[in-house]
Amino acid sequence: MSTPLDIVDIHTHLWPPAWGPGGKFAKPAGGFSPEIYRKITTPAALVDEFKSAGVSLAVVTATVESLFGAEGPVDFAGLREANDWLARLVAAEPSLAAFAVTDVFAGEEGAEEAERAIVELGLSGLVIDSSRNGKFLADPSARPTLEVAARHRVPVFVHPVAHPNSEVLIAGAGMLGNSLGRGLMNGVAFLSIIQSSILDDLPDLHLIFATLGLGGIVQAARGGIYGRTERQKQPRPNIYFDTMGADPAIVRTLTGFFGADRVLAGTDWPILPALQAESLATSLAEAGLNEAEQRLVAGGNARRLLSLRAAKAEAAE
Repeated sequence: MSTPLDIVDIHTHLWPPAWGPGGKFAKPAGGFSPEIYRKITTPAALVDEFKSAGVSLAVVTATVESLFGAEGPVDFAGLREANDWLARLVAAEPSLAAFAVTDVFAGEEGAEEAERAIVELGLSGLVIDSSRNGKFLADPSARPTLEVAARHRVPVFVHPVAHPNSEVLIAGAGMLGNSLGRGLMNGVAFLSIIQSSILDDLPDLHLIFATLGLGGIVQAARGGIYGRTERQKQPRPNIYFDTMGADPAIVRTLTGFFGADRVLAGTDWPILPALQAESLATSLAEAGLNEAEQRLVAGGNARRLLSLRAAKAEAAE
């Protein structure tokens, strides 16, 4: 490859200081190792690790579940504080972008915070939970926030959440069982979208799912917009999956099903380490991608999604 890959990691996490050690919403390490807990509460750890690895841009999120737990009411004053902090963070560090957090299932209240974070704070997109209190994305309560994202043409990362019976899954298969349960919730969120009219109703809505939800493609392939014949058509639906690492077999499956123009490099940092520029290029080549496709997955697709709002503004002038 003539020039290095431009790598954008679409899937990284930090907790705002109020949720870190000594903060008013302080969270314990929980199941995190001391090192992961240190990293998720230390922005400099992300910046330094990604710079050393050759990653150009990290997209940071703090999810509703991580801030407020998997169930129950969400403190919108806390959400606003988190988004204000994210805006200050990315304003001070050019190697970071951020997706605003909101409760997509809170109806108009969730939409109002999404609007504020995008318009007033200038954040680059939204992160929403796959499910909350038994609701998934086709639920009418999610529609106002999705409409905000579509109107402003910003991407929405649909983040996995814990399965309601996660304790049973952990007892059966350890933390991998927990991850599988989270993937199930993300996959159901994906299926709820493609079986609804949302993508037709909101053509400027762009949704990113985590690879933990990849099992949903088995059901999606049975027909509809991801049936075997439909998958060959262009343009493809505005649904994207991140890679959560750089395993060539996973990348091959993702690009084979969705197309190289609908797959984005991501890690779930600090759960997984930063993508390394040289090894990522090797992995993408092993996945069978040509140079143009490698550049799309590594960063080109993410750059396009992050620039859609600006393109809309230019077109309006």
